[in-house]
Amino acid sequence: MFGPFPRRQAPIVLAGAFLLAGAAHAQSPAPFTSEHSARGVVYNMTFGPPIGAPQDGYGMGIADIDGDDDLDLVFLGRPDGLVGVYENNGLGVFVNRSAASGVAISPSGAGVALFDYDRDGDLDLLVAQRYHPTRLYRNVGGLAFADVSAGAGLGFTAPVTGVSVADFDGDGWPDLHLCVYSTEVPDKLLRNLGDGTFEDVAAAAGVASLGLGYQSVWSDHDRDSWPDLCVSNDRGVGNVPNQLWRNDGGSFIDVSAPTGADVSLCSMGIACGDLNGDARPDYYFTNLPDPEPPLFGVNPLLLSAAKGPFTRGEAEWGVSNLRMSWGAVFWDFDNDSDLDLYVNNEFQPNALFRNPGTPPMADIGVSMGVAGSANLSFASATGDLDGDGDLDLVINNYGGPVRLLMNQEGSRRNWIRLRVAGEGRVRDAVGASATLVAVGPKGEERAPQWREVLFGGNTYLAQNDPTLHFGLGDATAVASIEVRWPAGGAVRTISSLAINARWTVHHPSRLGDVDGDGAVGSLDWAQFAQWGLGPLQPGREMLDFDGNGALGAEDVDAFWQRASFARGDLDESGSVDAGDLAQMLGSWGSKGSHADLDLDGSVGAGDLAILLGAWGG
Repeated sequence: MFGPFPRRQAPIVLAGAFLLAGAAHAQSPAPFTSEHSARGVVYNMTFGPPIGAPQDGYGMGIADIDGDDDLDLVFLGRPDGLVGVYENNGLGVFVNRSAASGVAISPSGAGVALFDYDRDGDLDLLVAQRYHPTRLYRNVGGLAFADVSAGAGLGFTAPVTGVSVADFDGDGWPDLHLCVYSTEVPDKLLRNLGDGTFEDVAAAAGVASLGLGYQSVWSDHDRDSWPDLCVSNDRGVGNVPNQLWRNDGGSFIDVSAPTGADVSLCSMGIACGDLNGDARPDYYFTNLPDPEPPLFGVNPLLLSAAKGPFTRGEAEWGVSNLRMSWGAVFWDFDNDSDLDLYVNNEFQPNALFRNPGTPPMADIGVSMGVAGSANLSFASATGDLDGDGDLDLVINNYGGPVRLLMNQEGSRRNWIRLRVAGEGRVRDAVGASATLVAVGPKGEERAPQWREVLFGGNTYLAQNDPTLHFGLGDATAVASIEVRWPAGGAVRTISSLAINARWTVHHPSRLGDVDGDGAVGSLDWAQFAQWGLGPLQPGREMLDFDGNGALGAEDVDAFWQRASFARGDLDESGSVDAGDLAQMLGSWGSKGSHADLDLDGSVGAGDLAILLGAWGG
């Protein structure tokens, strides 16, 4: 099943001996603090893989599972197979919900995905396993799940490793790519049929790879708004090298060779993000420190170009990392607007490469307290666990506790976070992207930052919080944010959002629909009237039609253009008449009433004039 490819032992390499020293930041960064026990997370990893299993780690997930605007946690890898489910109490302290989660014992767990497969507004859970069935769990609320694997067309047994999510065909339903570590069983592309079931279309789509797949990521390589598929394959020398398929409106073209993505190595994890600031995704693959050609053990960094193939950048950027490495994550841990790189290493300390804005980067993992322990380190994930505006780090090592490493450096600088909502009731716009332009303290515009909404990928076997996080450094304002929904979808430009805050950007179809019932009705207007006009606050973004960071007269006019009832028809009888006049007079002088048609703060003469002007309409 797995082929004759036993994992080789790594040669001893002096930590940092082959790393280039990057330019240091002016201020010494504050180290992370290890706080898993203090924050209620006690989940001890097994000392090794199941008997007969490859030695390649267990996954995790970070996401807002219960919809209360803070991040919860899922872990795999305990010796007894118990899946760890931890609820955030809103303060970055966690409550263990594992026993009542409804998630079955998973003794050979691998990849984790948290995504809204049924589009009901909450995140469901997929647990991939190598030697046991892959399972899909529907979120039933309260950090509890129901197993729907059999009915959904999952529950198959195959050596599945990494998982990634995208709407590859643009039908509005999230699909799955599953890497299979086998030269006999191909990778799976599971198309979501929208009725609670999936079908494997990998062969028909031309992506049924027989490489030893470890991790995939969906990213818009060519910037046409359609998610392209990149797969990291182990033992690429003499087998299947890494692969990149371009998505042309739901069909795939293999562009691995012409782009140079077909690097052959012992490829495990993928870091995906815009490292060099050109608004295109770059890829970093982890590797063995093997003296054999063609890569001689380096971790290749593929830098995208607007035209032509990737360029190799690991030497210039100082991230060759000649160590046995697994997970890799691009993230802006210090909120200075540049993506940094974290790498999980086996046998040697984990690395944190800090990006000074121009190459090279320097490994500061040991001094930052994120180098891990002597145990084997495989997976990591990032998210703002305590809500303080910087990204924290979670790592798992064999034979030790999962560690929550809390960021003490990022809060020195400004930031903004965006959740890009999907169309209608779809919770997240998987595959959307945003380009942010910040304003410096002297009014100067900064270089754009580009981010993608990734569910899986940019890691190994794990899922980072999919919320878009932008470090702003010393920037004092946001000039603009252009948000693009995937598959040729809508484009919105937002401006003047307050910094150091979390915001949601809604699809144009959701604007005005406060309660999310699919219509712009009286309850939505009543909420608008209660909130009133003024600077935008988080939670009210669906009323900011013009995206200028404030609720004003233009938004009121736009609301009524979309509303299902006429302005002044307070009782929604179909006409403005005596019944509406009676309601207005009964609310005379009150604040926050739906009869406040001009939103001046109280019901008065201005509202009466609007009602009488619409009389009989």
